[in-house]
Amino acid sequence: MSSRKGLQPTQVVAGAFTAIILIGTLLLTLPIATNSGKATSFIDALFTATSATTVTGLSTLDVEAHWNLFGHTVIALLIEVGGFGIVGFASLVAILLEGRISLKNRILTSSEAGSTASNVRGLLFNVLKIMLFFQGILFLFLFFRFITEYKYEWNVALGHAAFHAMSAFNNAGFALYSDNMIGFARDGWILVPVFMTVFIASIGFPTITEVRDRAKLRVAGWLKKPMNYTMPAQWSLNSRIILWGSLVLLVIGTLAIGAMEWNNPKTFGPLPFADKIVDSIFASVMPRTAGFNSVDVAAMQPSTWLVTDILMFIGGASISTSGGIKIGTAVVLFFIVYTEIRGETAVNIGNRRLPRSMQRQALTIVTITSFVIVGATMLLRISTNYSLDQVLFLVFSAVGTVGLDPGLAPTLPDADKFLVSLLMLFGRLGPIVVATSIALRRTRRHFEYPKERPLIG
Repeated sequence: MSSRKGLQPTQVVAGAFTAIILIGTLLLTLPIATNSGKATSFIDALFTATSATTVTGLSTLDVEAHWNLFGHTVIALLIEVGGFGIVGFASLVAILLEGRISLKNRILTSSEAGSTASNVRGLLFNVLKIMLFFQGILFLFLFFRFITEYKYEWNVALGHAAFHAMSAFNNAGFALYSDNMIGFARDGWILVPVFMTVFIASIGFPTITEVRDRAKLRVAGWLKKPMNYTMPAQWSLNSRIILWGSLVLLVIGTLAIGAMEWNNPKTFGPLPFADKIVDSIFASVMPRTAGFNSVDVAAMQPSTWLVTDILMFIGGASISTSGGIKIGTAVVLFFIVYTEIRGETAVNIGNRRLPRSMQRQALTIVTITSFVIVGATMLLRISTNYSLDQVLFLVFSAVGTVGLDPGLAPTLPDADKFLVSLLMLFGRLGPIVVATSIALRRTRRHFEYPKERPLIG
């Protein structure tokens, strides 16, 4: 796609997100957005708008105390627009990765793998229905809990339930409480619906769609009801990778975090047994990448931070509101290493062979993301007095668009706040931009250089 024919999709989406962030920044700088009636500094407004649009959840200001209803509404709209927008663009990337047909023809003739939509408009409408469905379910859970257990006024319960439903399904991690979700650490009726919604959103829309469609076929079979579509007996490779990968990460994360924090008097220690289990699962799901926390992150063990760093780096599924390098990328890398150790020539996953182009894409995404993390860590270490594990945690959280924070963001100098804002934008757009660039810039050489094997390892 030549620049003479117009902007490339990567440029369009980067420009669109930048415009949304700037509009959000302008609105959040207004005095009518704060409880104090005073204007918010540009850098803090920019940080908040970037965090909301990239569905991260990091904040330099107390979300509950600083922003009023107008400010909360702006943040919620940025979360919703940012979440749907990035999923929409990721869907286009999935279409482009199917082949090198022009984007216009691809939009008209192709559909995203695993989806029953026949065109992009149908696909995005399907995504919107799924988003609103799960947000609506969580909204009802939270609304009735706030009304019955916490005695909120109906309008407060309405606003809080709607805000946290949008924040949870979009994996944003913003909460309308100064302590995030710590006040609900003993309330499973709040934590369980929230982490279930976050987990469902993290598996991605293609997998959600396949689960839904297969469930419809199964129910129709029981009821002897004819359906207008059929599906292969075997699940798609993407869904198998995502579902098994998500389960493995959930179990390992829960066991590791639970074991390390079980007796920590500042986190899980004072909680009853059942609440420890719920909070362990909650702490394992949130780095995937919602960023809610039911215990004080700063009080966690350094070893727990390391486990959380790994979970934040991996993130959730492609074509979801999750960040990170994505589960699919991590699984592909694992099987590349496994194949090399076994001395095989082709990378196979679940009776399917992976194309070499996908292997190179996975390596490219991980390498670029790792370079960004290392470079940002070095810059923050030079410009602040925070320890390496604190800086690493913040960088992983920003690049993974998670939103967990050991208390660093509010105290950062303005230059570092801007740097972290760039990291959040990279974390949301970076892997997709890389994937799109690879898909659109495949070139063929009409000659080959002679082979030579340098020493490695």
